[in-house]
Amino acid sequence: MKKKRVGLFGGSFDPPHVGHQALVYAALDALGLDAVYVIPVGVPVHRSLSGQTTAVQRLDWMRRIFSQDSRIEVLDWEVASSMPTPSIATLRRFVCEYPQTHPVLLLGADAFAGMDGWVEYLEHARLCDVAVFARAGSAPVSAAAVFKPVALDHWQNLLGERTETGFCVQAETALPDISATDIRQRAQSGKSLEGRVPECVRLEIEQAYA
Repeated sequence: MKKKRVGLFGGSFDPPHVGHQALVYAALDALGLDAVYVIPVGVPVHRSLSGQTTAVQRLDWMRRIFSQDSRIEVLDWEVASSMPTPSIATLRRFVCEYPQTHPVLLLGADAFAGMDGWVEYLEHARLCDVAVFARAGSAPVSAAAVFKPVALDHWQNLLGERTETGFCVQAETALPDISATDIRQRAQSGKSLEGRVPECVRLEIEQAYA
């Protein structure tokens, strides 16, 4: 049976914004993935949260944002844990629970650039591929040495083929130039977030980060 390619998109989503939304749909459409699993962080390993909302609230926002698309599932794995959960632990759990899928980590260019600082960084390449997304106007992404760079059209024909290390593909869709930091600053200034965060949760985000 041919394995399905499934994207794994983790993050703090503090708060979620249209850039996150765009990345998920670009992964489905431009990369041809069968599904995307969104995994909000509970207790971060490498960064601090704003403290202006809860993990449960962020999980609820993500579930509502993607509730209308059956190709997207939002998992509570990390939110349900009281301890920091490194990416490798979530990846191992996914491989164990979904053996008929081939995981692809979905990363923004900034996250990919810092990936060599992750817990058990080298082990990721044994278990998954990586797809990297750049913001509009940013420079091309260079593949980390541990992953094997491959062109998108070639990668789409490689499912089932494994080498000693995972593949790295650069998505050809540029994401909106927007960040959670910018969103928080606008909300703190009392500015509208219309067009910057999904409309179904906009008012709640404006209130939470005011």
